[in-house]
Amino acid sequence: MNPTIFRSGGLRFFFFSREEARLHVHVAGPDGEAKIWPEPRIELAHDYELSPPDLKRALDIKGSGRMKTGKPGKVTSTAELSNVSTHGMWLLVDERELYLPFDQFPWFREVPIAQLSRVERPTPDHSRWPSRSTRSTIRSGIPW
Repeated sequence: MNPTIFRSGGLRFFFFSREEARLHVHVAGPDGEAKIWPEPRIELAHDYELSPPDLKRALDIKGSGRMKTGKPGKVTSTAELSNVSTHGMWLLVDERELYLPFDQFPWFREVPIAQLSRVERPTPDHSRWPSRSTRSTIRSGIPW
């Protein structure tokens, strides 16, 4: 999952949840991507063929006040979809990442990612996906 933080001048600024502890942001342009560390000073971590003008604009964006850093926010969901492959999906639950293989949970195999990401956790031992195309509730077999 890679939520968009904001867009500016054809560049998309986003992050991957649970990628690494150091604060960073990814930037995608039409020709490539880059990874930037905004603290303690703005610094290029990796450049994956982002054009030089786009890279310069990405590095200058923090100075413009558009991207400000601060303390990490509070957790807004106690369960979230963190990754999907052809073999299964990973859920982030209470700071732990759990793998749900599709051979054990076959009803999720053909479900679109947009529906998989609607996971809800109404109680500590219960997760559910409110969708008609998935089995609506999972209770057992997942070690919360």
